[in-house]
This record gives sequence, C-alpha cells and structure tokens, in this order.
Amino acid sequence: MIGTIVLVNNNSIYAKQAIWRDFDNMKDLVAAIRSGEKNDNNINWEKFQDSDIYQNENKDSKECLQLAHKIGNNLGDYEIVHCFRDENYFKNKYTEPETPEITEPQPETNASLNVPVVPETNASLNVPVVPETNVSEIVTPRSIDLNITVGKDTITRGENQVVTVVALDPTTGKELDRVFITLEIKDPLGILVKNYTGTEGNITRTFKIGENAIGTFIISATASQAGVQSTKSLTFQVQ
Repeated sequence: MIGTIVLVNNNSIYAKQAIWRDFDNMKDLVAAIRSGEKNDNNINWEKFQDSDIYQNENKDSKECLQLAHKIGNNLGDYEIVHCFRDENYFKNKYTEPETPEITEPQPETNASLNVPVVPETNASLNVPVVPETNVSEIVTPRSIDLNITVGKDTITRGENQVVTVVALDPTTGKELDRVFITLEIKDPLGILVKNYTGTEGNITRTFKIGENAIGTFIISATASQAGVQSTKSLTFQVQ
C-alpha cells in the first residue's frame, strides 16, 4: 500500500512540473503564474532547461534562473517571476560585496616632518560633538528567531493545510527582510512530501494532505542571512 501511495504522489508531482508546456514565451508563463493559473514550487530543473522557453531566453536571464536554482537547490515559480522582472535580482541579493583593497600607510617624508603644528583655535575647540547615529540598529542580527504556525492541528486527511514561517530579529521582534528560508515537510514515514524556499522574512504555503496519510507530520524550517543561520521544527497531527 505504501508503494502505491508514493507512486501516486510522484505522478502528481510530475504533472505539476510541466507548467511551462502550455506557453511558448516567458511573458505568458509569468502572467499565468502571477494570476494563480499555474503554481509549482518544485519545478523539474533538468526538464525546464530543455524547454523552448528557457532556450529562447537571453544569457542574463538564464544566469539568473541558474543562480535561483543553485541557491535553494530548487526552482520555484515565483523565482521565474523575479528573473523575468529583474535579471540581476538574485545576483544583487546574494552576491557578497567586494572587499576594498587595503593600502599600506606610506612612510613620512621630510616635507611632512617639517610642517609646523598649528595650535587649536577657539573655533575648533567649540565644535559640538555629533551624537552617534542609529547605524547599529540596522546591522544584521547575531541570531534569528523562527516562528512556525499551521492552519490546523489536528487536521483531517484530504484537507488543505496552511504552513507559515516568519523570521524575526530577536532584539526588536520585527520581521527580517532579505532572508533565505527553506521549508521541508515530511510525512509520518519520514518521506519528504513538500519542499519550499523563500527570499523574504515571511513564507506561507498551502498543500493538500494525502487521503492515505495519518499520523505525525514534521515541519522543518531554516533561515539564513549574512552567515547567520537558525533552524526550528514543528509537528502536527493528521487523523
């Protein structure tokens, strides 16, 4: 019975991997995704690369899609939308800035040693001290709080479950921006049934519980930003 269930699930997943097959250009595909007509958060990357839509894209657009797939080891429909709107979207989001070259101080010359020292004037002594700015408030936090919630616990087989993951700054309690989130959902047998990714501090996904699933499902979420990473898990019951 278990083998039959997995086979049905695989067939369902395969059917969703072909969301691009009804279109011959990226513009129409993106319009269908944004309207909700097409939805697939785990696109078959190898098959998509062989599609006419991908092959007809320019070099920058292909590089954007390749980077999106590489970041999360997965390609979601919303990432196709990002690359269509801005080919440098993921490059600007995740490429580390170049480290400025450090120039060694030059030895003092005789000319600089012979410059007379100018005494401080009253004007310089009366310059007010500029207070520190709030630069520290926008520095990436040293840790990330993760909040996972589900629509229902316990939930009935065949119903739609809603999972939400929010990444928060533990100091301010505010939702983080530009943070990479991965979300995995496993059934009671430990089989991965859903795998999602997001690039904002709040990710919400809806999926249908299988008719033959019963027991404890496990949700695992990981958030990372500028070298800081946090992982959290949550369970819910299916009856």
